[in-house]
Amino acid sequence: MAMRRIVCRAAMSMTCAFLLVGPAFATDLPLPVKSPRIVPPAPIYDWSGFYLGVHAGYGWDPATATFDPIAYGTATAQLGVNVTAATAPFSLSVNPEGWLGGLQAGYNWQAGALVYGLEADVSWSRIKDDTARPFSVTASSDGDDPSFTGSVRLKQELDYFGTVRGRVGLASNTLLLFATGGLSWGHVKTTFETFGLVNAANSRLTSLSATSDKMRFGFSLGGGPSGLSCRPGLSRPSICTSTSAKVTP
Repeated sequence: MAMRRIVCRAAMSMTCAFLLVGPAFATDLPLPVKSPRIVPPAPIYDWSGFYLGVHAGYGWDPATATFDPIAYGTATAQLGVNVTAATAPFSLSVNPEGWLGGLQAGYNWQAGALVYGLEADVSWSRIKDDTARPFSVTASSDGDDPSFTGSVRLKQELDYFGTVRGRVGLASNTLLLFATGGLSWGHVKTTFETFGLVNAANSRLTSLSATSDKMRFGFSLGGGPSGLSCRPGLSRPSICTSTSAKVTP
């Protein structure tokens, strides 16, 4: 009888202990924590590869020529005519300018941050200008007065041109800072002519004209930034270059 009571008390004590300790275990359980979102790193842009694009801009090509009325009068004088005076030699200057547009293509290689490549372009333009100035020539002869007046005109036009250049620069993901340089060529038409020649008797004289119509070559230098909106690609033409070209006779 005594033993049975002891066993029952022991059983009751164990039950109470579990009932009292159980809630304490539940309170100490850690709350669920949401795992952090992993954001993948932004891709680093690769500038290597072929690209094709279009460009547009505005250009100018100043030119100067010297005209000597005495030399002109002497060269065109008939036999027996003596040129005694004339307008002093003077210069004619033109500043051809106008819009241009064209196509460009190139290929880049990339080694780390260094980007280098080749690029060629061709442009069609309406870069042209002309200027004129009057002059007079005084002459004498045994017959009628051979003196005359007139004007001389200088015209120049650059109707198409292109460049073939190397490019090198440093890339910082989607930004490229570059320099470029190479060969330039262009079709330049220059005309030097006299017009409106009239002698002392108010008779019109024959005018003369000299035209140079040929390809000329020079150099091209430039540089600038290229950004994400103008990175290489068939669907993203590279138009963020700044290039100056010089065409020499």
